[in-house]
Amino acid sequence: MCTLTIIVPVYNGEKSLKRCVESILAQDYKDFEALLIDDGSKDDSYKIMSEFAKEDERIIPIHKENGGVSSTRNLGLEKARGKYIQFIDVDDWLPFDSAKLMVRAMEENKADMVIGDFYRVVDDKISKKGSIREGGMITRNLFADKMMITPADFYYGALWNKLYRKEIIDKYKIRMDENISYCEDTIFNLEYLLHANLIYVLKSPVYYYVKTEGSLVEQNLNIENTVRMKTSVIRYYNDFYKNIMDEDDYEERKLIIYGYLLAVSTDAFALPFIDKAKKLGDETGGKVYLSDELADSELVFSYLCNNMFNQLLNAIGEQNKVDSTGIRILYYLYKSKEKCSSEEIARVCGLNGPLCLMHLTKLVASGCVKISEVNLFDENKVLYEYIPGKYDELFVKAEEDYERICFDGLNNDDKEKFREMRKIIFSNIRKTLLK
Repeated sequence: MCTLTIIVPVYNGEKSLKRCVESILAQDYKDFEALLIDDGSKDDSYKIMSEFAKEDERIIPIHKENGGVSSTRNLGLEKARGKYIQFIDVDDWLPFDSAKLMVRAMEENKADMVIGDFYRVVDDKISKKGSIREGGMITRNLFADKMMITPADFYYGALWNKLYRKEIIDKYKIRMDENISYCEDTIFNLEYLLHANLIYVLKSPVYYYVKTEGSLVEQNLNIENTVRMKTSVIRYYNDFYKNIMDEDDYEERKLIIYGYLLAVSTDAFALPFIDKAKKLGDETGGKVYLSDELADSELVFSYLCNNMFNQLLNAIGEQNKVDSTGIRILYYLYKSKEKCSSEEIARVCGLNGPLCLMHLTKLVASGCVKISEVNLFDENKVLYEYIPGKYDELFVKAEEDYERICFDGLNNDDKEKFREMRKIIFSNIRKTLLK
């Protein structure tokens, strides 16, 4: 028994399988099994997944005769031993904190489903996607109202940006419809949502979705083909709203609901170079390609530590609408436990004075930082102070996550020795710099 089962259908996926599996193994959440299910591939997919299984017992390769992606996912659901279910497509991959963030959101909020933002990848460009602006817990009916606005959006229809409870799937015998070759994931979600009362909206990206040339969506962008395909799905969509609404509400919204027939996924046209594009790798503070020969470099060690912890802080910022600079400033004030000048904050956070003041002003306006002392004749004598609140617990978890990543493979004695040595090193450097 494990907490999480990750299901990966694979058909002729040898070109992308390694990247997908390596992203699973790189998760900083460790209590999972990954079912790699080969759907009768004609390439070396099964051989590759078997090699991974030799190195890590959490990787479980399964071979079956070719039957399509729905039958492959259904087999995964039958074999799954986890409390929660996460789906991944073989062309795609996960951010390192995907599983942790979703499992944590599910357990801490007692949610029935978690839905997260995702990265859309086209060639070497990337854009962040998410159709619900505010994070946090919402009811099924409020979720359905939001889904009604953009019903064909990948955000709502896809399996891969969501976490499901297996007990709900098993109790109501929810499975992929193997007789449908289009929108079968949407139908699965609609059937699941009938039994999910609370949905947690996670504002951190939990998935890298690769736009694949020649996909079904790309081949059928015209209205006629889209309507023809979706008429086989509209019954599920329509019945879903009939089940969760009373008769008057349904009649009032019926025209909007039927708009699903003509809806084309907004993601089909949302190219990253149009929508706040970034170069792939920039979303995590830069790609890290470093040889093992650089392991003894203090400069590289400092860079890696900062990069890793900044990513953990950025996840907090994304969920609370604080940019990466603002969340670093906030964390520094949280750790300082005392009043700090903008000059000191700017120096530690590597900012120029005006930029630091701009971010401090935003943090004061948001209510998580306060001005404690003011000198009207010297802006550097204005002192800022962290206001205890919701960020306390989030920062503690970020520190715990960071230590878990850093100390992986070390015993408790090693950890304590390192902490003591770090204090001595900090003291030595501080004394030298102050001289």
